[in-house]
Amino acid sequence: MSEKASLPRAACIHGFWLVLSLAGMLGVSALHAQTVSADFGNRSGSTPVVPTGIFSAGGTGTAPVNSQSTIGLFTAAGIDRTRIWIALDQVYATSTANFSYLDYSLQTISNAGLHPLGVIYNTPPSLGWSSCGAPSDYWQWGQMAASVVAHVDQKFPGLMQDYEIWNEPELQGSLCTGSVTSNLSAYVSMFAAAGQAMHTQATADGQVIHVGGPVISQLSQAPTWIPALLNNGSTEPYVDFVSFHLYITGQNNIDSGMDWSQLYSITQGSRGVAYFYQMIEPYVRAGYQRNAATTPIYITEYNTNWAYSTDCCRNNPTYGPLWNSLAIADFLNVVYSGATAVPSQLSYFAAAGSYFCLVGEWDWDMDCNSAQLTPYPQFYALDLFASPQFLNLQAGGHMAASVSPGTTTSGLDATAFYTNSADSVVIVNPTANYYGTVNVSLANLGFSATGGTQYLLNSSNAQITNQSVALTPVSGGYSAQVAVPAYSTVAIAVASGQSGNSGGSSGSSGGSGRSSGGGGGAPTAVISVTPQSAALEILANSSQSTGGGSAIVGRTIFFGDGTWASWQPTAYHTYAAPGQYTVVVTIKNQSGQTSSASTTVTVSSSSGGGCYLCG
Repeated sequence: MSEKASLPRAACIHGFWLVLSLAGMLGVSALHAQTVSADFGNRSGSTPVVPTGIFSAGGTGTAPVNSQSTIGLFTAAGIDRTRIWIALDQVYATSTANFSYLDYSLQTISNAGLHPLGVIYNTPPSLGWSSCGAPSDYWQWGQMAASVVAHVDQKFPGLMQDYEIWNEPELQGSLCTGSVTSNLSAYVSMFAAAGQAMHTQATADGQVIHVGGPVISQLSQAPTWIPALLNNGSTEPYVDFVSFHLYITGQNNIDSGMDWSQLYSITQGSRGVAYFYQMIEPYVRAGYQRNAATTPIYITEYNTNWAYSTDCCRNNPTYGPLWNSLAIADFLNVVYSGATAVPSQLSYFAAAGSYFCLVGEWDWDMDCNSAQLTPYPQFYALDLFASPQFLNLQAGGHMAASVSPGTTTSGLDATAFYTNSADSVVIVNPTANYYGTVNVSLANLGFSATGGTQYLLNSSNAQITNQSVALTPVSGGYSAQVAVPAYSTVAIAVASGQSGNSGGSSGSSGGSGRSSGGGGGAPTAVISVTPQSAALEILANSSQSTGGGSAIVGRTIFFGDGTWASWQPTAYHTYAAPGQYTVVVTIKNQSGQTSSASTTVTVSSSSGGGCYLCG
């Protein structure tokens, strides 16, 4: 190992940023004080949902992140979602499909307990393959995509439920049709052919899949591309989620010497991370696709910058975790400024690779060299939010009723949410100011508490330190005081004595109205099922369930065919075959008590009234 790549140099990096942090702490900024407040609404369950599995890392489970020990770093941190590539030009390099490379990855992913999203892209030689290009026969390309579903369903049933069609098709280097307009026309035809064929195949296999797009990265094209996908009768029946990529800076920013202050300004500015999500969501909600009001929105790639080169901050020991904490907080806070839901998935690009990584070799360059796979600084921001050891948000939860200051353009930034484990507030300090005394107000926790846990993430505490924090009872809740150093993320998690630290949603099937658990008012589960116009489709509704005097913190609807939905009070479901099924909802309140209710449904293959409720 050369001196340039030696670990002592990495230690120098740590020391350098420690000096900067101390310099900020010793300045006049130490006199600054600020208040952060969060109202958890007594954990009512009525605030926007944070879906289970929101955090993902692209490429986990594929080379080079394919050893069980390296994958274990991700799963231990709660990052159990991944996005992988399914290249049809490799599968159909000849007229006979070869799934060997895909099977190898999926076996690794299955063994590790990961949940993959597969990107189906590229054109096989038989359909006019070139370095880039749309297929000459859209129908045949769709049949090839469906053959991937058939193979996965047969060999790895239930493993891969999410599929994206193509990758960044608006780019001239992606479909190469000659113009953005013709790229769009080709993409719509490809999606229509593949979406229909893939759904038909999954239904025949008795499996549930979700297909999405348009996977664009030039978000100025969103007002054209998203309605073209969602308002077209040939595509909208097959859109289960909408996805896009978000890179807020590019090579020009790097070339002009972008530093942290500039990246921070862009992140929080009029074209920052929250802006683009809030720009896109209305197009999704106005679409003609089924359940447009609740269609999931996936951000399947995001990062500071799209360029394969070193920028100021992506892998920096100070700014890497700071930017990611800030971005996650801003993504969550969109519901406080007009959005109806948070993103359903945030997929960091990428788990490993040149310049982009969550694991790589720590050296002077910090360029994600994969010679050694150790967690990079930004890994710990996702660890803080996702891991059951910390805030446990990967298990799902709800946003707080309100938080202040929320997303800001100066000073502290904050977000707040509750899970089955705890009520949490996260404070991000993107400035050089040291806030020695931040007064934190925690209103309407929904349970009694005597203390909480404080977590600190910065360059001097790169692997997240924790300590207890005292709570002082005040009218309507509690208050605490914490110090927030410069360029740091501080989180406070308060768990009830009854909830413990288990996390996640509970679920077990049972008879109508069955309850269990500790003292206090028992919850009451209620489930109803309504037939839909599409064949074999139902709408399950558990919104009349109550927590029995405390909030519902866990909810699972089982459809009786081996599939389920978590957290949502209502859920559409399409059965693979006619028959009689028992639909069960199980809810859990914040005291740990559970209740289940069930009803039996008989579905037929006919549409429009072909579903008859039997119980």
